Amino acid sequence: MASIRLAAAAAVILLGAAAVGCDAAGVGLPPGGGHAPAAPSDPDGARPAPGPARTPGGEEGPRTGPGADHGERPSDPATGEAREPEEAPEEAVAAYVEALASGDPARMAAGLAYAAEGSTAHDYLAHQVSVARAGADGGSPAAVFEVERTAHGWKLCRESDPGGAPGCSGYRGFTAQDGLVGGLRVNGGDPGPGLLVPAPGTRPRAESAGVSATLLTAYRSTTAKALVVTVGFETRENADLDLHQAVYRSGSGHESRVDAVAGRHELDAGTLARAAFHLPGASSGGVLRVGGCLEECSSLVELALPVG
Repeated sequence: MASIRLAAAAAVILLGAAAVGCDAAGVGLPPGGGHAPAAPSDPDGARPAPGPARTPGGEEGPRTGPGADHGERPSDPATGEAREPEEAPEEAVAAYVEALASGDPARMAAGLAYAAEGSTAHDYLAHQVSVARAGADGGSPAAVFEVERTAHGWKLCRESDPGGAPGCSGYRGFTAQDGLVGGLRVNGGDPGPGLLVPAPGTRPRAESAGVSATLLTAYRSTTAKALVVTVGFETRENADLDLHQAVYRSGSGHESRVDAVAGRHELDAGTLARAAFHLPGASSGGVLRVGGCLEECSSLVELALPVG
């Protein structure tokens, strides 16, 4: 068990680092979930840190829900011509960003009140909240990010380890929807296409030996090219899950092994817990396989959870 716990601790550290690079807040996953250095076109020069907590959680992939169309500008009803989207209220943006950077799951969740239901901004923060809760369940709180207002938007930076560079992500292009924050740009890109946040009644689910897994969110970062998946686990009996041995098989049959995990692998009967998986090179549309066993390995657990 000691070796398992050491491996888990190491993975959480890696996940947290990734989170910063990923959009900016997170569970060790920054608010975006997996970012690589920002593209040269990013005027803020924001540089994300490595790993799935990446800013809270990952960046880009298929997305569900009634969010805005990511590829088109709204048109003028009178002329039919494309028009510039309305900027989101400054007060709502500031509250949203502060919540995202807080690293506290409750404060982050409170920030959802400043984002329009079903919008990219709402789904993005919801994913970061899920990543942060997974980290808290595993005893590894999300990092707190320093917030800086820039000429182009906002920059969120996490303090680096000694001798390392700080992980930063740039947020700008906040647009309005229903008087709240609707859209945004993370490190110059639209996170919407990479988000998958199923509505509560439509979440994919898997069950084995009395243990159930429910897909909560998924996010593929366009910068880090990694998929961060958050899952809710529930069990009727004591169980031990091999979270760090999880394998993801894409729709094309390609397999990716998780390289970082945040969450608790030892589950008590009747408990709920979250986990966040960082999968390099993966995209939504595949199946996440998680194994384990009940107490004293009386029964094996083999979960196959669709992500898409």
